[in-house]
Amino acid sequence: MKFAAVFLPLLSAGPLHAELLATFQTTRGNVTVVLQYDKAPQAVANFITLAQGTRALVNPADGAIHYKRYYTGEKFFRVINESGFKIAQTGSGTGTNSGGPAFTFRDEFHAGLTHVPYVLSMANSGPNSNSSQIFFTGNSSIPSLNNVHTIFGLIPDSASRTTMDAILAGGNDATTITGVTISRTDPAATAFDEHAQNIPTVICPRVRLNVIPGVSNTCVFDTPLTAGDVFQAFGSTTLASGGWISIGSATRRIRLAPGPTMPSVAASPIDNALEAKAFYNLAVTRHPGSVAPDSLANRTITVPFGTGSFTYTFNTTGRAGTITYTTANGIPSGGPFITFNPFTGLQQAPSFDPNNVSVAIYTESIDPGLQWLRLGCDAATSQLISGHHNFQYYNDSYPDPAEHGWEPLAAGAFTISR
Repeated sequence: MKFAAVFLPLLSAGPLHAELLATFQTTRGNVTVVLQYDKAPQAVANFITLAQGTRALVNPADGAIHYKRYYTGEKFFRVINESGFKIAQTGSGTGTNSGGPAFTFRDEFHAGLTHVPYVLSMANSGPNSNSSQIFFTGNSSIPSLNNVHTIFGLIPDSASRTTMDAILAGGNDATTITGVTISRTDPAATAFDEHAQNIPTVICPRVRLNVIPGVSNTCVFDTPLTAGDVFQAFGSTTLASGGWISIGSATRRIRLAPGPTMPSVAASPIDNALEAKAFYNLAVTRHPGSVAPDSLANRTITVPFGTGSFTYTFNTTGRAGTITYTTANGIPSGGPFITFNPFTGLQQAPSFDPNNVSVAIYTESIDPGLQWLRLGCDAATSQLISGHHNFQYYNDSYPDPAEHGWEPLAAGAFTISR
């Protein structure tokens, strides 16, 4: 996740309200946060259930469903303490910038919450990609993060702010969270039910296996998968620790709301049944309200840009097509494109999540020729999926190759054809 530093004067964190509090005990002192459950209920519910370990998760090591407390025992692995830009990030579950509980939820932007000094906000990798990673801000406002990251907590008291200043001064991996305590100070906060906010849930699916030895092994669901369901399978032939492997992308199903061309999924292949024996851990993660597609094949993405718009028309592979830029007076220009992995330059299919799509585009016909669309899918009609996007381009104009990289280009609305 890349931030741009912005220099603005300090602002007040705003008035308090009915208090639902999270106190982070750290090796440098306590930080008490007033959770904004009335303005960002899903973010608050997600945080509380992860912090208290009251929500089923998928173990990334073996695919088993388990319960785990996030945050406690974790360090602030990413700390930036520059004038005008101060953040301390944690919550990956791995101690690095990679990790999370295998589900996402949508952004919750509220006009009354901005990145003024001393707030708690969700880290993300693009629109609608919130998971477990969080960050605190220090004593500077960062308006460039507004409507990009979901704020769900304020740090109003001076002692907590002093502790946060010390955490920021300590740098990467210098401070550990030793515990998180949730408290409620009035009836309204007590009445907030973190399990009733339509956040993602993990279940063990009821299935049967149809096995043809040496040919196929198919998982048949008692209840078909539908919109927002993600099926994940891990397999092992020995049950040995470290012997479990994710069976692959073929078993992951992310479904748009069922319709004539997008039916629910009643079965999914697991493997070729070549082994004499095999064991499986199966899990389904359900994302309420998901509308993101599971493929871009034969779809069209339209992104307003400047006074015109980009239109990406994908072919049957979902990995290539044609791009057109149409100006305000209706004059089009463009040509073919392919999708690729933005980190290696290798051609690769777009990435999909129940709440978002990320696709990197390479084209020689339009400037910029390297584009990265991160699309948060918010709503759907019978014809279109709509949402908000983050549009980046690859800047290779710096003299120093080490400074080449992805830069913000635009943000706003978009549509994907159904």
